[in-house]
Amino acid sequence: MRKLFFALMIAAMLCGIAFAAEDDYVGFLTRLRTTPEEFLTLMRNTWATQGWSILGDDHTKSKARFYDSLTQMQMALSRGDIDEMILPDFVAEYLMKINPNYVPCCISNSGQMTLCFGFMNSRRNLLARWNSAIISMRNDFTLAGFFQKYVKNFPPDETYDAIYGINKKERKKSNRIKFEKYSDAPTVKVAVTGDLPPVDFVDETGLPAGYSTAVLAEIGRRLRLNIDIIQVDTASRTAAIVSGKADVVFWYEVSKMTDKYLDVPEEVLISEPYLEWNTFMHLRFDEN
Repeated sequence: MRKLFFALMIAAMLCGIAFAAEDDYVGFLTRLRTTPEEFLTLMRNTWATQGWSILGDDHTKSKARFYDSLTQMQMALSRGDIDEMILPDFVAEYLMKINPNYVPCCISNSGQMTLCFGFMNSRRNLLARWNSAIISMRNDFTLAGFFQKYVKNFPPDETYDAIYGINKKERKKSNRIKFEKYSDAPTVKVAVTGDLPPVDFVDETGLPAGYSTAVLAEIGRRLRLNIDIIQVDTASRTAAIVSGKADVVFWYEVSKMTDKYLDVPEEVLISEPYLEWNTFMHLRFDEN
């Protein structure tokens, strides 16, 4: 953590000096009810008025682009289409663990952000049960335990293997999340995007993994529901539940920051939050 802190401080001081060009572009995952320009303006205003402002660069001359998946945004960054990705700090820290070419350049605080699940208006009964499970998991610290295991300690470093004698193959097996199956229970189809690893995460074999998947498995156990997971991209969340492809969709929820739902269509209901954060990290790509 100390090395990361010093790296961030140095990067923050350099950020405003080296990257203040008028044609700088920043990338965000797609929001459904706003344009990239409007969203960047909103974020800039929030950065300037709540908590920390951006360290080193206020992005007054930056422009924004939306991407429907994290993979698309990463490709855009490597091509030079954008100058930085702006991501929740836990996503940025994960990406830096697995790719040394990602370097932090700024930190910003945008008020309280939350991750939730989305439901159609017609699924209010399911939403009520879902909320009861999330609240109980928050109260008995199950969510906190999942966050420690699947976010803060994921992926484990080599010290973990040395202490516990677990090789990479065994580690992956131990991290695999089991979903209970009930012969006399209904099935709920849940769409995940895989775009916020290691929270909303699909591993290299195509299997959903990480924090959100652990939360879903526990919700299924507590509510005695069969959970089937499907993958959609960020821009297809509404279509997935409107079409019936999914009953529940992993969702952003930004109302605590803006007092309005910038990313939530009117026909979508939002669950209780199962993760809260307020720090974003800005990543650049450094081939050196």
